[in-house]
Amino acid sequence: MSARSAAIIGSIVLGLTFGSAGASGASVAGDERVLGPRGYKSLHLGQPEPAARATGLLVDKQAGEECHYYYLRPSEGQTNVGSGVFVDPGRGVMMIGGTVKSHTPKGVTLGSRFGEVRAAYPDMRRLPPLTWVYTAAVPGNEDARYRFAFDEAGRVADFALEAAEMGACG
Repeated sequence: MSARSAAIIGSIVLGLTFGSAGASGASVAGDERVLGPRGYKSLHLGQPEPAARATGLLVDKQAGEECHYYYLRPSEGQTNVGSGVFVDPGRGVMMIGGTVKSHTPKGVTLGSRFGEVRAAYPDMRRLPPLTWVYTAAVPGNEDARYRFAFDEAGRVADFALEAAEMGACG
């Protein structure tokens, strides 16, 4: 199973397990917990694995055959069970999962409502064949996209900033 498949399965599990994760967060000037447009804090898409580890944000490396997977350190906030940071050893960081403490520059976070996400990212499109996973362009980074997974109540159960080309992690 690919790392991406594991992330989607994690989204499904969380969506079926929890109804809603909380209210939408608003962007605050100077807030370091913004996920996007290039990364999260000192962790960036495309960053080589040694540099990503040196940020101190990654813990619990899971080495797959083609893609490495990490969790964000617990102080960054709880993530969806299938979310985390995916690293292609040859291309660097490919995906950074959101947490209960992080949000997009437009304030979308775990628990945001579908309508709020659609208003913030009007280009949001469903990711077939799944009916509850959507992608949207990342303003300020044409090489990235957001991925939003919604639960049965229409709230964000998982979100991530990911490279448009996921390499071995796709």
